[in-house]
Amino acid sequence: MNLVFMGTAPFAVPALEKLVGSGHRIMSVVTQPDRPRGRGLEVLPSAVKEAAVAGGLHLMQPEDVNAYESMRELRALSPDCIVVVAYGQKLGNELLALARRYCVNIHPSLLPRYRGPAPVARTILNGETVTGVCVIKVVEKMDAGPILGVTRVPIPPDATTPDMEAQLSQAGADLLVEVLDGIQKGAIVELAQDERDATYARKFEKGDGRIDWRKPGQKIHNFVRALQPFPGAFTFVSRQRVTIWKVQAIKGKPSQRPGCVSAVDKDALRIACADGEVAIVELQPESKKRMTAQEYLNGAKVAVGDALG
Repeated sequence: MNLVFMGTAPFAVPALEKLVGSGHRIMSVVTQPDRPRGRGLEVLPSAVKEAAVAGGLHLMQPEDVNAYESMRELRALSPDCIVVVAYGQKLGNELLALARRYCVNIHPSLLPRYRGPAPVARTILNGETVTGVCVIKVVEKMDAGPILGVTRVPIPPDATTPDMEAQLSQAGADLLVEVLDGIQKGAIVELAQDERDATYARKFEKGDGRIDWRKPGQKIHNFVRALQPFPGAFTFVSRQRVTIWKVQAIKGKPSQRPGCVSAVDKDALRIACADGEVAIVELQPESKKRMTAQEYLNGAKVAVGDALG
């Protein structure tokens, strides 16, 4: 089939690379314009653009994909299917109608749960042990179209958001090819989503990362895993902001009030929480590199009973 691929973020790259070798024809790759990124705000291409250029694929970078000029160019391509993966622009009904068969999207959750922009992080935050990836038909309402294929994926107990996004992007790429092959053969089945089970995965804001030490250790552990890489789970030690990268929950009777240092071990800094302790294993003081707790404690003055903010 003739395909138009729309994607921007690194999550979309495995799907594009999988399609290149699938036998389907990629008529064009549509991605966001180059944007300023990083601390220096250097104007850089998207991950999808880099992959498309490396593969010698036709490229479009419209500011508004629904604008007249973009629509005219896409209409001339006469796509059988439009594939949308982490693209970053809302598609109008006129554009959705361009595909002769389907406009499909890869979504990294078990829909209808965790619709929206942050499904992987919210899944981990809520302590789920299984997630998945769905290929759905794109409709006007966000992530609400019928499901065309689904793959379930277990969540390891220490997996972070980047870990699961990497795994789900690969699973989604494999599933996408299966679904497109099914569409080509006329063998696809649409499964309507049950709106009664729908939940929304709100994206995190910069200030959402402050750790509440009054919560149980497992919830803090999930919080730290989920909020990587943005906004990052953080606390304050002696008024210095410290990003927390890795922790372990230890159940037991707290020896200090929640948020206070309960032990300073060789390999970990232990903080009291609601149902025991949280051992901080890796952290990053503001304006410094990521380090182990042992490295941090070699230079920091932290004592039992000190309160974290």
